[in-house]
Amino acid sequence: MDSQEPENLEGQHLGKYRLLRRIGAGNMATVYLARDPFIDREVAIKVAHRAANASREQAQRQRQLFFNEAQTAGMLRHPHIVAIYDAGSESDHYFIVMEYVPGGATLDEYTRPGQLLPLVQIISLLYQCALALDYAHRRGVVHRDIKPRNILVGAAMEAKIADFGVAVAGKETPHNVDEWVGSPLYMSPEQIRLEPPTGQSDLFALGVVAYQLLTGRHPFDANNLEAIHHRILNTRPLPLAESRADLPDICQRIIDKALAKNLQYRYRTGADLAGDLSLVYDFLRDEPLGASQQEKFSRISGLPFFKDFPDAELWELVHTGEWLVAGPDAAITGEGVADAAFLVVVDGIVRVEKNARPPVKLAAGACFGTGGGSAGRQLPATIRADAPATVLRIRSAIVDRMPLEAQLRFQRSFLHALIERLDVAHGAATGLEPDRNGD
Repeated sequence: MDSQEPENLEGQHLGKYRLLRRIGAGNMATVYLARDPFIDREVAIKVAHRAANASREQAQRQRQLFFNEAQTAGMLRHPHIVAIYDAGSESDHYFIVMEYVPGGATLDEYTRPGQLLPLVQIISLLYQCALALDYAHRRGVVHRDIKPRNILVGAAMEAKIADFGVAVAGKETPHNVDEWVGSPLYMSPEQIRLEPPTGQSDLFALGVVAYQLLTGRHPFDANNLEAIHHRILNTRPLPLAESRADLPDICQRIIDKALAKNLQYRYRTGADLAGDLSLVYDFLRDEPLGASQQEKFSRISGLPFFKDFPDAELWELVHTGEWLVAGPDAAITGEGVADAAFLVVVDGIVRVEKNARPPVKLAAGACFGTGGGSAGRQLPATIRADAPATVLRIRSAIVDRMPLEAQLRFQRSFLHALIERLDVAHGAATGLEPDRNGD
C-alpha cells in the first residue's frame, strides 16, 4: 500500500489549528508547526499521508495504526516523553496534536563519527530515556520502535521520546504479532523470533542507541535483513574500546547488559539501567580537594539526615552519589528543572530562591529536591550556594533500587527535614522560636 505524494498544508487550518510551516516528514506522515489559538502556544501537528489505491480495509488499518499513537502516548505524562494534546480528522486528513520541541533535532544527528556528543551529555540523555521508558513500562506501554530518529532533543539537550505509533498497551496482544514490527536494526532477539515484546525489548533497543552515541557505529549493521537478524541473534558487538579508548570500563558493562540476548541477563527495568548509567558520573567528575571515599563517608555519616542509616548503605551512597562543589552564588539547580533526586547539604550554606520572596538559607544536613520517584517532577525553586558549599546528589533511580527499608529511611529523613524547615519558616513569619518539643 503506497502513500500519495503528501499535500502541502502550510497556511491551512485543521480544526482550530493553523499550520504555520512544515518541520518534518516521514513515510507515514508530515509534521507541521502550528499554533493553538485558545491556549496561545505552539504545537506540533502530525498529519497522516493518504494511502494511494488502498482498499477500505487497508485504509482502516492505516488509520488504526496512526491513532494508536494518540491512544498509547496519550496515557503518559512524563517530562521526557512527547506529550499528546489532541487528535482528530477533517477533510479526510487524520492528525495528532503534540508537544512542540523547538529545534527539531533527533539523536540521529549525534550517531556519526565527528558528530558525537561529550560523554557527560550522552549519559544524561540515555539516563532521561531510561527513566521515561521505566515510567511507560510501569503503565503497561511498550514502545517497540526505540531508535535515534524517535528521540527528539530539545534546546537544553533534554530527551523526548516520540512516535508511539506501533506501541502496545496493557496486556493487549499485538494484532500483528505474526510479523516484524519496528525498525530491523533496533529489534531485540525476542522480537525477531516473533515473541511478545516486553519492556526489556525497548531497553535492548536503547542499548543499541547507546552504542551508536558512544562510538558512531551500529553494533549489528549489515547489508541485508537476514544478516542483520543473524548478528542480533548470534554475534556480540565489537568492544567499545576499539572505537574509543577514553571510555570508562563501566560503559562496556552497561552495553553488555543492555544488549544481552537472554532476557535473564538483560536489564529488567529502565530504573535499573538508569541507576547504572548514573554510576558513570563517578568516572567523570573531579574529586573536590582530593577527597577520598573514606573522607566522604566520614563527612556524610555525621549528618543528621543519615543518622539512622547503617554503614553499608552509607558506603553505597558514597560510591553512587554525585559530589557537587559550588562557589558563592553558583546555581546548584534551578526552578522548573526536572531533577529526580535527593540533594543533601554536606557543608556550607545554600539558599532557596522563589520569585520575590526572601530567600531561605539551609545549612549542613538540610536536604532538598523532588523527594524521590523517577517521574522527574520539576523543582519549585532555585538553589544557590550562599557561600562555598558541598552537596551530595543522590539520583532517585539509585534510591529505587535500594531495599525497601532503605527507601523508607530516605522518605522519613526527607519528611523530617521538610517539617523542620516549615517549623523554621513559621517561626520567622511569626517572630516565635521554633517549638522543638511539639508543644
